[in-house]
Amino acid sequence: MRIASLVIALLLASPLAAQALDYDKKKAQRTLKQSKCFNCHSVTREKDGPSFQAVSEKYTEHPDARHVLFDHLTKSPTITVKGKEEAHTSFKTDDTEEINNVIEWILSN
Repeated sequence: MRIASLVIALLLASPLAAQALDYDKKKAQRTLKQSKCFNCHSVTREKDGPSFQAVSEKYTEHPDARHVLFDHLTKSPTITVKGKEEAHTSFKTDDTEEINNVIEWILSN
């Protein structure tokens, strides 16, 4: 009886977990769009900035990846675009949870 209950609970939870993941993806993409990140970045190809896929590959093994990306997205560091230095545009939100959601989305690409 316990095993049957556990199996049923897992089957019911699986679609909910998948929906939550989809919601987080959509929320991350909406945050990136609102912050105009897609003006310079793409998911798979380089534009003025690296693709999110390239960023993910760069930080896959980096022990402080989340911290580095959080600082990059919130502190407007100086970057080089087409040979010129400029401040990286920071996020249009102060919501830490929203920013961390975007970071997880970037690292999942």
